[in-house]
Amino acid sequence: MSQNALSRLISVIDAKVVILALFALHLLAIAFPSKSLVFDEAFYVPAARDFLSGVGSNPEHPFLGKAWVALGIFLFGDNWFGWRIITVIFSMLSLLVFYFIAKRFLGERLAVYSTALLGFEVIFFVHGSLALLEVPSIFFAFLGFWLYLKRGARKFLKIPVFYWLATISFGLSYLSKETAAFFIISLVFFYIAMAKYARYRDLVPKLWKGLLLVLVLATVYLVPVTIYDQRYHPSSSSEVSVTVTVVQTQDPQLNTTYTSTVTSTTTKKNLIDNGIQHLLFTVSYASGLKITNKSTVDTGNYAWNWILPRPGYPAAPYYVENTEVSHTTKAGDQIINVTTETKHPIAWYGVGTLPIWWSIWVIVPFTAYNIVRRRGKAIDYFLLIWIAGTYLPMIYISAVAERIVYPFYFIQTVPALAIGIPYLLNSLLKDKIIRNIALAAFILVVLAIFLIYFPVRVTQF
Repeated sequence: MSQNALSRLISVIDAKVVILALFALHLLAIAFPSKSLVFDEAFYVPAARDFLSGVGSNPEHPFLGKAWVALGIFLFGDNWFGWRIITVIFSMLSLLVFYFIAKRFLGERLAVYSTALLGFEVIFFVHGSLALLEVPSIFFAFLGFWLYLKRGARKFLKIPVFYWLATISFGLSYLSKETAAFFIISLVFFYIAMAKYARYRDLVPKLWKGLLLVLVLATVYLVPVTIYDQRYHPSSSSEVSVTVTVVQTQDPQLNTTYTSTVTSTTTKKNLIDNGIQHLLFTVSYASGLKITNKSTVDTGNYAWNWILPRPGYPAAPYYVENTEVSHTTKAGDQIINVTTETKHPIAWYGVGTLPIWWSIWVIVPFTAYNIVRRRGKAIDYFLLIWIAGTYLPMIYISAVAERIVYPFYFIQTVPALAIGIPYLLNSLLKDKIIRNIALAAFILVVLAIFLIYFPVRVTQF
């Protein structure tokens, strides 16, 4: 393909084309399987049904993530479409907001490229197709980032209105899944890195404003969760007591004593009454997921293996259908040979697009070098802090706390890499032809991996 032809092709591919193409692929994927739940849908779809029935369940995660699934069931029925469509909508909205974030740093063309990288990244596509919690939380975090970056001129109580809106958005992100805390931490450190204060007295008003926003963030979480706890009465644990009573009965005529037992069972639930109690339970529950038997885990349960070519980690089979197909070879009426082939027409795997994940080894040194050499731009700080804020906690949790982690937790770091890859190539490759070839080659590799792990194997039906 000539340079002019490549440029014309790129010019007609905008964010709308990418997002609509991905929307069509999501709609194709979510219909399979139509009768079964995939991966952690086994927890969240029943929890969504409980939500609609007024029953508290699955308290280890905030309620809003399951409420989004419940909304789909309420609107479209308790079926595959109702389970998954709201997540798909959040996935598309996430890509749209992500495009605007990337555009702020990269310009329109590379922002479209970044959006395509993220949209076709396998773990993001898979979790954006199923009734899971990550993508709705990511959408509100993206929206919070965008509102913060946009800032605007209008203020309320001397704080930009968009900062208030960003705070509310991050609160909704946390209400959808508690791992949004890592996004919030990343934004705080980015704000600190970008802030410049000439005098101490300039810092004090900023601290008071920051404290006010923290109080708003806490309110966005605590008030809805407390209302939920009072309405749904979720329990942190249950205590079952079994009482056995021995009853003796005498028969005076036969001078005989009969002995019988009466067994009664009582269940006492330890109810969660308010948002603070619920938050403490969530933290306690997460802290208790320790690796106690190393023979029951694989390399993917250690965070450092997510970005290492070796040993790496195996693709997690979220849901795989097996179909046996027999092939018979005949010579006339005589059967010569019978072979059996196993096909997987539907196969959902939890695996990352590794070239994107491995790019962390180049993006982190590049952005850090720019910052250390005082050549760092806002994008360098933004990417480095985003990556550190979402991935380093996973390293700590895995290595120090010895808590079990899963590769899909890296879904929070992937968007930063999707921005970092075109930023890196655009910065290092000054020749336009070579740069476009490198960008095209990388996206082709990403698309090839996407096709390999696309959950609906049309050729195997």
